[in-house]
Amino acid sequence: MEIADEDTGLIRNHRVDPAARIYYENGEKEKRRVRGTKWFFPSGHDTGYWTRVILSFAHVAGGEYEDEAAVAVRQFLALKDALPDCMGVVYGGALRGTHRTALGRHGILAINKQHGSVKPVFYEHLKDCRSGHELWCNDGRIAESIPLDDGTRLLAPVPITKLEARIGITKSRWYHLLRIPCRHGDHVHRGQVGITTTPEDRTLRDIGSGKILKSDTERGFHRAELLQQIPQSTLAHQRVYPFRADSESVHAQFDQSLWNGRMIAYGVERQKVFVLGFALSQNATSHQIHRERRAQAQSAAGSA
Repeated sequence: MEIADEDTGLIRNHRVDPAARIYYENGEKEKRRVRGTKWFFPSGHDTGYWTRVILSFAHVAGGEYEDEAAVAVRQFLALKDALPDCMGVVYGGALRGTHRTALGRHGILAINKQHGSVKPVFYEHLKDCRSGHELWCNDGRIAESIPLDDGTRLLAPVPITKLEARIGITKSRWYHLLRIPCRHGDHVHRGQVGITTTPEDRTLRDIGSGKILKSDTERGFHRAELLQQIPQSTLAHQRVYPFRADSESVHAQFDQSLWNGRMIAYGVERQKVFVLGFALSQNATSHQIHRERRAQAQSAAGSA
C-alpha cells in the first residue's frame, strides 16, 4: 500500500497484512480494541502441568459469521466425530444462545458463564397447588419469585435434581428435572434447557387443554440464552469451569514464540505454517511428558 507522508508529501510503500482485523480483548467489561490476526485453538488437557494437547486451529476472520464464537462452534462440531467420548466444551462468555443451541442439538454440553447483559425473564406460573408458583429465568436456571414484606421479590433458585439428556442421531434435547419446594408438598417439574426450539422441532401440546404450544422462536423466548444446561451457580459448573483459565496459556505461549509478539508473515496461508509449527511443538512436548510419566509409573509398579 502506498501512503503519502503528511509532512514531506513523499510516497512510501507500507506493507499491510490482509489477514489483520479489528478485535476486542479482555472480555465484555474491560474490552480493549486491537488490530491484528486472531487464531482459535481448541484443546484438551489432563490435570498435570504441560499436558495440554492442541486438537486443531482456525483463523478468526472477523465479521458476524466469522466471529470467534461461530468459529469455535464449527471447530467443536468438526471434532465431535474424532472425539466420540467428549461430553462437552468449556468456553468463555462469548458463547450466546445461538451457539449453545447448535452445540446442544448435537449432544454437546456447553459450559460457560452467563453474559452480563442477560436479565431475569418471566417463565411460567404453575398452578399445581392452591399456592401457585411463579417461575422466572435467572442466572441461567429456573428460580421462584418469592414476595417479601417490603414489596420487593426474591428470585430463589429452584433445586435441580437431574440433568436429563435425550441424545438423538440428528437432534438432541436437554431437560432439568426440578424439585419445587411447597408447603403443600414438593412438586416435580421438567423443563427444557440449552436449546431454543423452532417450528421445525417436535410439536408440543398443553397437558391440560391439548392445544398446540408455540415454539420458542414463535413466542420470542430465547431459551438457550436464558437457561443453561449446567448453570453458573451450580457446584458442577464451579468444578469444571476453572479449567478454562489454563487455555489462555496457549495464546500467551503462542505470542511469546513470535518475534516481538508479532506474526512474522503476511496473509493467512503463510501464517498457517507458523501456527501449525507451534501446535506441533506444543503437542510434542506434552507427548514426551506423558511418555516419561507413564515410564515412571510402570517402573514404580514393577519395583513395588
